[in-house]
Amino acid sequence: MRIYPEQLLQHLKQKIPHCCLIFGDEALLCLEARDQIQRVAKTAGFMETFSFSLDGKFSGDLIYNEFNCHSLFSEKKIIELSFTKTSKENTAFIREITTLINDDILLVLQGPKLNSQQLNSVWFKTLEQQGIYISTNTPAAHRLPQWMFQRLKALNLHADKEVIDYLCTHFEGNLLAAKQEFEKLSLLYPKQHLTLKQVEQSITTHNHYSLFQWIDCLLAGDQIRATRIFKQLKAEGSEILLLSATLNNEVVKLLKLSYQRQHTPLTQLFKQQKPMLWATKQQLITDALTRLSSAQLEKTLNCCAELEIAIKVDNSDDNWLQLEAISRSFFSKE
Repeated sequence: MRIYPEQLLQHLKQKIPHCCLIFGDEALLCLEARDQIQRVAKTAGFMETFSFSLDGKFSGDLIYNEFNCHSLFSEKKIIELSFTKTSKENTAFIREITTLINDDILLVLQGPKLNSQQLNSVWFKTLEQQGIYISTNTPAAHRLPQWMFQRLKALNLHADKEVIDYLCTHFEGNLLAAKQEFEKLSLLYPKQHLTLKQVEQSITTHNHYSLFQWIDCLLAGDQIRATRIFKQLKAEGSEILLLSATLNNEVVKLLKLSYQRQHTPLTQLFKQQKPMLWATKQQLITDALTRLSSAQLEKTLNCCAELEIAIKVDNSDDNWLQLEAISRSFFSKE
């Protein structure tokens, strides 16, 4: 069963599952899910926790031993297995230990955001059937305001849309910092309706973006947010060649699909993608191809090639201006 982090506590109080799968790219949500599981499981008699990493060369025998031996201090225990990247070795091991799960063991598996192919793999589906999957991915931009509102409400704080939008702008991509700042606000203004002036005076900017968020905004045609992310990436000293190369690769994929869709429906082309694209990514590509013609994409691709040469010959501020100009091409129709 797949649930969201805010639903976890309710599910745990109803019944402790045989396994909990924590997968996502948001550090705060992963930490909170893990903490909730340990706290509730302890009240149910799972008094000891044993943690192992499945990255690199791991000791399978040591982990097997914990599954098969009884604890000296309690009959029930939590076994936590974590990894930062899936591999043939660790997924094969996970398939093997699945048969060892019993009522006296709570398996907690934690890892990165999984793609659709991994979510449909045998090892994941088998474990999901025995427990719950907590999706701890960073909230999408359209869900972030609601996340902010609920977090403030839990601290007996209230805010209008203007304040929520301000918080989203300053904490997107860094929810851990948002949590810390919200706790500070609850101490400064307990049980109050926050004003924009109060928030501006109290918080510091902690927003953090990735180049993939920038790419997604370009595909969606969200000029305001794309520009904000672009400026932030530049201010943080991001490598322009990496941004340029990533954008170039995305344009190549778009142009290929633009040619192919003349003869084959996009929905069919998406099914042929390996690995399969997320539904949200499919929608972003659809939006971009609806807005941009093959001729526009060809022109953009040529500009990307010229920029890459310019960066390698003479990396100057002019290159940033050129990259910004290329990004603007995503927001206009012919």
